[in-house]
Amino acid sequence: MLSNLPIRRKLTVIILGTSLTALVLMRAVTMGYEYLAFQKSTVRQVSTIGEITAANSSGALAFENQSDAREILSSLKAERNIQAAALYDKSGHLFSKYPDDFPDDMLPGAPGPDGYKFRNVFMEGFQPVSEGANKRLGTLYLRFNTGAVLAQWLQFTVGLAVAGIAIVLLVSYLMSRRLQRQISSPIMELANAASAVSKRQDFSVRAEKFGNDELGRLTDTFNQMLEEIQKRNASIKQNEIQLQAIVENLGEGVVVSDLDGRLLRSNMAAVKLHGFENEAEFRNSFGDSGDSFVLEKLSGEKLTSSERPLSRILNGEHLRNVELVVRRKESEWRRIFNYGGTVVMNADGKPHLAILTIEDISERKNAENEILGLNSNLELRVKERTSQLEEANNELEAFSYSVSHDLRAPLRHIDGFAGLLAKGSAHVLDEKGRRHLSTISTAAKQMGRLIDDLLSFCRTGRAELNHSTLDHDGLVASVIRDGRYDESERKVTWEISSLPRIDADMAMLRQVWVNLVSNAVKYSSKAEHPRITIGSLPDAHQLEHVFFVRDNGVGFDMKYVEKLFGVFQRLHTSSEFEGTGIGLANVRRIVTRHGGRAWAEGSIGNGATMYFSLPKSRNGKAHK
Repeated sequence: MLSNLPIRRKLTVIILGTSLTALVLMRAVTMGYEYLAFQKSTVRQVSTIGEITAANSSGALAFENQSDAREILSSLKAERNIQAAALYDKSGHLFSKYPDDFPDDMLPGAPGPDGYKFRNVFMEGFQPVSEGANKRLGTLYLRFNTGAVLAQWLQFTVGLAVAGIAIVLLVSYLMSRRLQRQISSPIMELANAASAVSKRQDFSVRAEKFGNDELGRLTDTFNQMLEEIQKRNASIKQNEIQLQAIVENLGEGVVVSDLDGRLLRSNMAAVKLHGFENEAEFRNSFGDSGDSFVLEKLSGEKLTSSERPLSRILNGEHLRNVELVVRRKESEWRRIFNYGGTVVMNADGKPHLAILTIEDISERKNAENEILGLNSNLELRVKERTSQLEEANNELEAFSYSVSHDLRAPLRHIDGFAGLLAKGSAHVLDEKGRRHLSTISTAAKQMGRLIDDLLSFCRTGRAELNHSTLDHDGLVASVIRDGRYDESERKVTWEISSLPRIDADMAMLRQVWVNLVSNAVKYSSKAEHPRITIGSLPDAHQLEHVFFVRDNGVGFDMKYVEKLFGVFQRLHTSSEFEGTGIGLANVRRIVTRHGGRAWAEGSIGNGATMYFSLPKSRNGKAHK
């Protein structure tokens, strides 16, 4: 409603509306307060009348004299707003009433709680009639008509409020007519200045400043904005000149056409790329390009007129990296161009111009073709070498099985004959001879375990992974149970936390746990109270599960930690702890094939902790 009014009228309406709203709200609060005061005053007045009447009625109730009671109640006629009154004896029965013709059914049937309450346009309540401090003789009921009193109060209050509001609005109106000019005049000046700038596009116009208030600062800001726009216009013109110079010196060709396909502008790069010396020759050829040039796909298929880059752009396509062969008719001139472009919209969002970019990629395409040829030859060589490696691996695997079989047989013979010699000829050998036989047998068995571990290590690197969801807790429990570690002389204390279910190859992961648990039992066997802890750790990045096996055994020096997971790398001699030095190498190989990692922490005499991680989401490349 205010949107189309002049600023002066808007200010007048706003000032008067604000003043009226404030006055109405203030008067409403005042009337509310006065109404509460009116209620309290009425309660006090009626309570006083009740106290006097109750005191005068005590004798009538005490002697059960109804005539005296009626006479006392009839004295209430002096209070014209008392509609009704009644006396109840101590049993709660109606004893007397005022006026005599007041209907009994409009009186309370029995006395209620002492006190007074407002109901609609009247107030009623009960007053005790007592003799002395503690003896109650009955109850007085009074009904007071507040309607007339309230009407008189409202008439006076509303009249006074209307008169006050009218006077204040008149004063506000007179003041607003005088004071609004200080606001409207600067605004009108700004509006006139803006209109002049809009009509004449003259950014040298400046608005007059009337003061240093907010409107004065607004005027300063407006004038600064005009000055900034003036500077920007000059800068834009300068940038247009620079942009034109840049476009002209681009190595990439740029062609601008109208929506009908007529050439409007082109840079020298576009002219040179097509083999012309000046823009005029190129413009003439461009208009008749269908006759001057032949455009083909890289496959050699000729393009129709609707498939040409500019036609596609004018049809609404946004071109990018469109590679075509361009040949000039009746000439050996041939190039490969990379086209791009789009339709440029005007300020209204409608198509205005078409821009076509052209890049000569002939040398690059020739180089790519050469690289493709080299890659093709390289792929053939890789296939040949891969085939040779597979054949060599197969031969190596057959050789390893053959060697292991050929080595196992002599070792079994050595161990067997050493055992027979120890059993049949031990009585003829001295202590040194029996010790030599024991060393031969132990070395043969150690060599057999080493051969088995080497074969297992080789198979681990070639075997396919069969993934399934594993019950990790059950797997670890079965490894401990099958190992019968509790049957040793020193009982191991196990501390095992719940482990998350994972996706892995069950057979290989079982081998990981067997190696780690057996190592922990072995290296803690000399501790007074062996204790092994198995659990998992939270991953801060939520990408992998981290598991660990911790013991309180001999530990190791951290400067040799990288040797732990190498083949045949042992930090303790075989006389201290038996083993082949391949178990942890197997662990790392299996975990790595699952896409995880393995590491260790420890210190000499304080035990060791072996860690390994497995990814939460399986990557196909990592699990092949």
